[in-house]
Amino acid sequence: MPNPVPRTPRRGLALAVSTALLAGNAQAQQLEEVIVTATKRAESVMDVPLAVTALSGDFVRDVNLDDVKDLVFFTPGVTGNSKDSFLDSIAVRGIVTNDFGNGGDPSLGVYKNGFYQGRNGAAVTSLYDLERSEVLRGPQGFLFGRNSIAGALNIITRKPVRGDADSYADVRVGERDIFRAEGGTNFDLGDSFAVRVAGLYSTEDGYVENEISGDDFIEHEKSAFRITGTYDGGGALSATLYLDYEDREQSGTIYRATGKGPAYDFLESIYGELPVPGDDRDVRIDEPLNGIIDNGEVWSAGLEINYDLGWGTLTSLTGYKDHNYHYTEDFDGTAIAIFNYEQIQSGDYFEQELRLTSDNEGMFNWYAGLSYYREELDTEFLGQQDEDLYCNVYWGDSCEGVFDYYNNAYDGAYAYVLYDYWGTYTWSPSPNNGLIDDWNRTRGTFSGWAAYVDLQFQFSEQWDAAIGVRYNDDEKKMSQEVLTDRNQSILGQVVQTGFTTPQGPVSDTVTWTKPTYRGVLNWHPTDDDLLYVSVTTGYKQGGFNSFSVDPGGPFSGVEALPGVHRPSTFDEETVISYEVGYKGSQLDGASQLQLNAFYYEYEDLQATCSEPGSPVTVVCNTGQIDGQGLEGVWNLAFADYWRLNLGFSWFDSEATGVQAFCQNGEEWLGDENACEGSPRPGIPEYTAFASLNGNFPFGSGELFGNLVASWEDGAPSNWEPDNAITRAAGWRYTGEYTEMQATAGYRGAAGWALSVFVENLLDEEYYDSGNGMTSASSPFVQSDISPSRPRTVGLRFSYGL
Repeated sequence: MPNPVPRTPRRGLALAVSTALLAGNAQAQQLEEVIVTATKRAESVMDVPLAVTALSGDFVRDVNLDDVKDLVFFTPGVTGNSKDSFLDSIAVRGIVTNDFGNGGDPSLGVYKNGFYQGRNGAAVTSLYDLERSEVLRGPQGFLFGRNSIAGALNIITRKPVRGDADSYADVRVGERDIFRAEGGTNFDLGDSFAVRVAGLYSTEDGYVENEISGDDFIEHEKSAFRITGTYDGGGALSATLYLDYEDREQSGTIYRATGKGPAYDFLESIYGELPVPGDDRDVRIDEPLNGIIDNGEVWSAGLEINYDLGWGTLTSLTGYKDHNYHYTEDFDGTAIAIFNYEQIQSGDYFEQELRLTSDNEGMFNWYAGLSYYREELDTEFLGQQDEDLYCNVYWGDSCEGVFDYYNNAYDGAYAYVLYDYWGTYTWSPSPNNGLIDDWNRTRGTFSGWAAYVDLQFQFSEQWDAAIGVRYNDDEKKMSQEVLTDRNQSILGQVVQTGFTTPQGPVSDTVTWTKPTYRGVLNWHPTDDDLLYVSVTTGYKQGGFNSFSVDPGGPFSGVEALPGVHRPSTFDEETVISYEVGYKGSQLDGASQLQLNAFYYEYEDLQATCSEPGSPVTVVCNTGQIDGQGLEGVWNLAFADYWRLNLGFSWFDSEATGVQAFCQNGEEWLGDENACEGSPRPGIPEYTAFASLNGNFPFGSGELFGNLVASWEDGAPSNWEPDNAITRAAGWRYTGEYTEMQATAGYRGAAGWALSVFVENLLDEEYYDSGNGMTSASSPFVQSDISPSRPRTVGLRFSYGL
């Protein structure tokens, strides 16, 4: 895929970090205890020695969150969101994996009810009928397993409760034909069985207009359905079955060219003026044949069985997930077909885990387990470009023309080159509107197993500790095949792959093994305070590139052969993280404070870099990133009816051995080590958020409202160091912004509520990320990605909540 610079993560609407912790009786002015299961046991979030944010399902619904990515808005140290199904925008403490192929894995593990959710196109599902969510920062591979080296995000859906209908309905309407309805209810099936049925339907018109076609983008239509069944006969055995389905139709990522930088000047020298829309939310792009789409169909089944052994509990988790995914985008953000991207993917995932958890009253407890997974993926990728653009950029003239050897005359630079093969030659453009269609296909079978044990020691009422070890064994088998029969251009595979497979797919199998560990020491000076220190290591297996082979060669000049060539690989990444933290309650439970500081050394971070002599990017391993930061959240209930939430994060990093990621260090600075010491791009140094909530008795019900705000400072979009020379050359920064939301309404005693909400109250214009390409010889221009939603007003009605 041509040189997509890592997306610059952006906090969109970070409303209020821990408002969920404030649910309950406002008059009592005590913050509710929230129970989490992140450590495989049910514990208060204030007693867990982890940087974890817990949000209730009611809170998630009250602040209009849409999908699992939106949960990062409420977690200090977690930044980035996007209006698509990609996970490559979410950074946890500065760590994000932006592999655009399917031979790698995300660094953030996404889970639902403890089951792993997978990758782009499959992991991002809608939020509805939730019990709570848990967002954990720092390496969580020991606790959660696969691909949680940066952090873990686990959502827990509502389970049925026998004898309680627990029914609700929630409807939202607003500008741009916003309509969102969700609801759920329980049914008893005898004395031991109960079933919960929940569903969601959501639609919204787009707000980004393509001035060329008149089409609107960043719209969606989603429908989802879930059935949850439980069995509890009162004996040792209990079980829960989850069945989930979701169908999603929405826009792919929208790129908006800025009209700045040497690459844009270069294109205008060829094609003349390329106007940029006057409205910052509009675009001028050529649309792929299938439009700009991000469509997915996902269904899954999960079975959790618990058996009480008296001295402990045996838990079995069995999960299966199947998905189909179709995605397209105009990567270049211009009206020229510089690079249109398409991905057609299907896959299934199976997992099995067995865990034993002790239940002792003494000083010693433990848990241990085994897990296994197997994933199969089949993906087709398209890189599309205009033939005439290719010839103009790389050969300096139009493709069209005839070369006459005897008269030493030619029209079109590429015609001269083609003469070496065909003699006197007349150019014949591609019948597909003069486009080069560079298709390739990857198939992967990824599997692995792990064994783990955690030992916990209670030395006294004040002191306890835990140490755990996990052993990981991962294997990946992947094949690549270039689908040359789909390309009708004489120019060949010159957009995305740069090689052919004339004798069929080339493949390889690679295995990675690694032990990881975690140690924690806890001190409880009082019943209301916890101080902890932890050391944790993390690991994520390596993988295969989807658009290159090894051994390589001249771009568009390699015939990859089975047994000789193989998909190129990248290595695993590892981290060691040190953390100290404090959690405590004050003012008789009306105040809760969480503070933590961390430092980590991250080696061989997987990130995209440019392949020498090729327009294609591949996944490389960086040298090392040293990161450090502070995070904090304060929740306060005061003056009978008010609740205040404040949060912040500070992050700093320094990278070494990253010259492969420095796009123009030598060109701009004359220094081959120009990028050494650079911060991790796309990560803001500071973020902050606040929420003020009020509930006031009125008549037989209550008035309620909230005002919430989020602020984020700017962040570099490339690895280049921050200095006057790079800025003068056009190096991109993403700007700082503040976004606010307000809600006001009335809740009746009968269980209904009506409210009005205003999102993006200040109508702040910003983008999810920025693409900072600046090379004077590249056709890939600077662009802003996915404009923010405009100010949006709507009404909401709920019943039974």
